[in-house]
Amino acid sequence: MRKLFIQFYLLLIFSFLVAVSLAGMVYKEVAEKAGDRALADLLQTTLTLIEHTLDDVPQAQWPQELAKLDDELDFSVSLQTIAQLPLDAASRQALLDGDIVMLEDDLVYLQRVKQSQFVLVAGPMNYLVFLHELKWLDYALLAMIGLSLAIPVLLWMRPHWNELMQLELAAKQLRQGQFQARVALPAASGLQPLASGFNLMADSVQRLLESKQTLINAVAHELRTPLARLRYRLALLDIAPDSPAQQGIERDLDSVGLLIDELLLHARLGQPDLPLQSATLPAQHWLQQRLDELHGHYPALQLRLYVYHEQLHADATLLARALDNLLHNAARYGGGEVELTFSAGSGLQQLSVSDNGNGIPATDRNRVLEPFVRLDSSQEQRGQGYGLGLAIVKQVMLAHQGSVEIDDSVLGGARFTLCWPQQQSDTTANNR
Repeated sequence: MRKLFIQFYLLLIFSFLVAVSLAGMVYKEVAEKAGDRALADLLQTTLTLIEHTLDDVPQAQWPQELAKLDDELDFSVSLQTIAQLPLDAASRQALLDGDIVMLEDDLVYLQRVKQSQFVLVAGPMNYLVFLHELKWLDYALLAMIGLSLAIPVLLWMRPHWNELMQLELAAKQLRQGQFQARVALPAASGLQPLASGFNLMADSVQRLLESKQTLINAVAHELRTPLARLRYRLALLDIAPDSPAQQGIERDLDSVGLLIDELLLHARLGQPDLPLQSATLPAQHWLQQRLDELHGHYPALQLRLYVYHEQLHADATLLARALDNLLHNAARYGGGEVELTFSAGSGLQQLSVSDNGNGIPATDRNRVLEPFVRLDSSQEQRGQGYGLGLAIVKQVMLAHQGSVEIDDSVLGGARFTLCWPQQQSDTTANNR
């Protein structure tokens, strides 16, 4: 609330100052100039009368005569020479030309006496002193008004802030998988349309996820049943187990079964309330096991492991699935070299899998993480996979409150980097 209050308050103060400045400019142009002209005319008349008083007085007695007039006027009058006055060139010339000159810093007016070197000094003027003091009073008054505006802003914003907090809480609950979360605001609230839109969105999200999960479960169930029947009927056929036809049919059935398993896993990882069973693992030993299993499938691979931190904290089952997907992709589409690196620091853990293959174009690096997306070069390589492996890797990282990054490898191919916090929630993937 503090940030929102400050932003709104500063905007209000800025608008207030702009309005006051415009009003001040109008006042200065109209009232102040009119007052200055009237004061200048009055002062010129007064100084002219003083000059006429000095007409019949010898110059040596001018100071004494002015001392008499000083008691009769509302402002003091003195006599100085032009050389004594701190004047710039323009003011000095104006004074020599017979004009009245004002010294704003001293609040006095000057007028040359009868083409002599003497100058009448009138002031400080009580009116000008009052205006000078009033200016600082105006500044203080503006500051008080500006500060007082904070009170109505706070009173207006507080109920709206409480309602926004309800919206934020409901959004967090929705993100954590509590799809029944809704926002209930009074009908008179200014945020009621926003709350209604949020509730409609939550209803749509809940229905969409429920229908998606229902569809996937139904499809998986409906596919598993005919698959089981096909296997049973295949076993009843009088076909040699080692015949090419028998082996081809079994491979196809296994492929469909594996696809169903991949679909169910991807759907399960997409659940906002996916539970995590986080554990602390010995990094060197656990990662070496993954490489040993990979080497069993691809004996010709050149494997390298670099571990820069002793412990790895994650859901071992999910992370193993994600890492195995990356390792098998590197083995399948790389050039025979795979490098696995683990490091941790600044509250983050990083696992990098690099290969020496053809790499992945920068324009395809985000797209390849989506479900059922396979690059053309991948499809040419034996046509293996369903386009779900990297999507599962992304879902596993999201469940760990982390991310997947793809860039160029120092080996010349692609590098996949898994990055996630060293400590996550052990019960729920709260970021979903």
